[in-house]
Amino acid sequence: MAIDYPTLPLTELRPAFAAAMGAGSLLLEAEPGAGKSTLAPLWALEHIDGQVWLIQPRVLPALTLARRLAALLGDDVGQTVGYQVAFDRRQSKATRLLIMTPGILLQRLLADPELNGVGAVMLDEIHERSVNQDTAWALLQESALLREDLQLVLMSATPDAALRQQVDTSLYSPGRCFPVELSFCPPREAGPRGEPLADQLLRALATKTDWQTRTVLVFLPGWRAIDDCRQALNRAFAGHPVYCLHSRVARQEQLSALDATLGPRVILATNIAETSLTIADVTLVIDSGLAREPAFEQRTCVTRLETRRISRASAEQRRGRAGRVQAGFCIRLWPESEALAPQALPEIRRTDYLPLALRLAHWGTPAAQLPWLEPPGRLALTHAQTHLQRWQLLDADGGITAQGERVAALGTHPRIAALLLQLEDSLTDYPWLLLLALALHFDLPAEATLEQWLAGAELELRRNKQWQQLSGRWQQTLGVAVAPNAAVTALLPALAGRLAQVFVDRVAHRRESGRYRINAGISVQLADVGEWALLLQVMARGREHVGVGLAIQLSPAQVRQLASAESSLEQLGSGKRRRWVERSRFRVGGQLVDETERALTDAEVPAAILQFIRSQGLAGVSWPPAALSLLVRARLLQAQGALSLPPLSEADLLEQLDDWLASFLNAESDLNELPLLDALRFYLGFDAARDVNQWLPVSVELPSGRSVLVDYLAATAPAEWLAGSVNCEPRIAAKLQEFFGAQTFALPATGIPLAIELLSPAGRPLAVTRDLAFFWREVYPEVRREVRGRYAKHPWPEDPLTHRPTALVKRRL
Repeated sequence: MAIDYPTLPLTELRPAFAAAMGAGSLLLEAEPGAGKSTLAPLWALEHIDGQVWLIQPRVLPALTLARRLAALLGDDVGQTVGYQVAFDRRQSKATRLLIMTPGILLQRLLADPELNGVGAVMLDEIHERSVNQDTAWALLQESALLREDLQLVLMSATPDAALRQQVDTSLYSPGRCFPVELSFCPPREAGPRGEPLADQLLRALATKTDWQTRTVLVFLPGWRAIDDCRQALNRAFAGHPVYCLHSRVARQEQLSALDATLGPRVILATNIAETSLTIADVTLVIDSGLAREPAFEQRTCVTRLETRRISRASAEQRRGRAGRVQAGFCIRLWPESEALAPQALPEIRRTDYLPLALRLAHWGTPAAQLPWLEPPGRLALTHAQTHLQRWQLLDADGGITAQGERVAALGTHPRIAALLLQLEDSLTDYPWLLLLALALHFDLPAEATLEQWLAGAELELRRNKQWQQLSGRWQQTLGVAVAPNAAVTALLPALAGRLAQVFVDRVAHRRESGRYRINAGISVQLADVGEWALLLQVMARGREHVGVGLAIQLSPAQVRQLASAESSLEQLGSGKRRRWVERSRFRVGGQLVDETERALTDAEVPAAILQFIRSQGLAGVSWPPAALSLLVRARLLQAQGALSLPPLSEADLLEQLDDWLASFLNAESDLNELPLLDALRFYLGFDAARDVNQWLPVSVELPSGRSVLVDYLAATAPAEWLAGSVNCEPRIAAKLQEFFGAQTFALPATGIPLAIELLSPAGRPLAVTRDLAFFWREVYPEVRREVRGRYAKHPWPEDPLTHRPTALVKRRL
């Protein structure tokens, strides 16, 4: 077919792209605006026999891309170009280019590992590193071994270095971005929480007097911020068009936000508009620098939404959105001196492993043998497999069962699928159970009581087409006909026992405070339902947990059956009477119901310590700050590419415990003082450990001549550092006067910013900066006016760059 291709920066790569087809896997690295999502899929159609699958990480970009590509072909969507996303699909026998989300791809892969009839799979925006994308890439590489003619194409603006090593060919294209003028509009202090984002947005708009003649794209962290800003704009500029890009608004409004024919408008969006969506007429970007992301707590199995500062790569992607069609402007709502992490952390470090563990069992290849960009955590994966075995979705050997294979057909989370499969023969007698499953699938916010929660679910089912579609799918898969309703009826004891198996980690016991406690150690606020409860829904709200509970009656035998074992290794006595004991405690709802112990011989101790660490994770033992600091600094240098070091993820360290820790252990080892620093130095290599200390030293000398410690660990819990779920941000604190005369102050390792907390003579924080020149120029004059009278004995020169750095008072200079 003759296609009138648009001329884009990627156009020059067309011959090289054609030559790479059939020559193994291809990485197409293209800057924003290059046209990779537009041109590469259409080029692939010319060279590939069979269907081309294009994987887009989000639903709305998948739909808009399908429309754009179909228009280029002069077709309607559903003909040559089709799509499949959750609850929506448009394709026909004529469809050759099918756009889908990663979750759909994984379902299809599990159903047909060889992907018969598919000639190429193209993973777009692979740099986002979602767990579904990572998993899909690992499985697709195995599919390519089964099918040598299967072409794999990865597309990214900022690929990981590890990704480049896993492909046969790499191609690079510059983007098309006009100059974007950058400015900053940091928040004003206004109360304990700072200036509201909506007020900050209005201030930022006021700096561009012609903003109402432009299309403005505003990046915000989540729905609450979007709604607040929409209301503020409507009050201040009634009649000016404002559109929202969020799953809570109708799809038509989201599509209207992308329509350049509507003229100047304000588009309020989350990071959905960061890479995957092209909004052609945007010339002004206002970036909050924030993203609201789910963080799954492996210990509690609760997902907590956290607002975080974006990475430097994300900030650049957002800035580039203002320069697609002409020169534009970007206003960042944070201080210019604030440094950002280079990349966001991969989702595989902070995700619920239950879906992943079930998919891997369904696939059949052990996780350790798959070619991951970053392997899943071994401890979390084992924990997930234990749950799946209890739900009879996996067998004792970790293989998928017939029930486990049915989960894919239900298209929901394994816990919800287990609920439906365990109770499928009772759904007609207890239709509220189907409504309960729907409420869990769509994550309906917790209400005070189960009855109120289910009433809200019933209302949602009547008005929400997606709820109705999923209910129909489940009933068809299970072979039942049910009219879900909110009328809760008491379950027979046997059924209650089966339901308790599904929520075994959510069996809760009422405390004297009235809150309910589960084995994970958290207390949950819910309506009083009796001594024991099943926590059907648990949600994090701030630092608290709230939930919906179902009353259950448990016999002593059932309590023992539902108990979870906690293993510990303990040292008892001292001197010659010192002995090691392996202890197992069985708990339900935080209640101890049984306990056993076994004494160890001296020869058994080293292996027992290693096994204890494997079962509990690296955080199961006490880490000396020096050892933890060395690990964190080594990881930071490794991520920057500054040093070549052995693998340092928690999964790798646990996998290789025998190699780096075993030789340092004996019967005299102290579990609370293990030689982790010496063992880690040995693992890194003593030369590499010395280099870590050289490039990221434990202490630095200030301009004043005094040495201060560098804080690499902050107040973060060791478990978070060990799991790799946080970024390291080195920091020092010293009196402001000790930096007089210094325009810069940095660590020996280039590219790693140092946060400097400038203190008053009394040791109180005055400011934090990563750019001393900016601080002296923009901030110091205000600080000087505010505090020099309070600390009159100390120097406060008008020109701090010409004054001697000192920690002394004026009379001693």
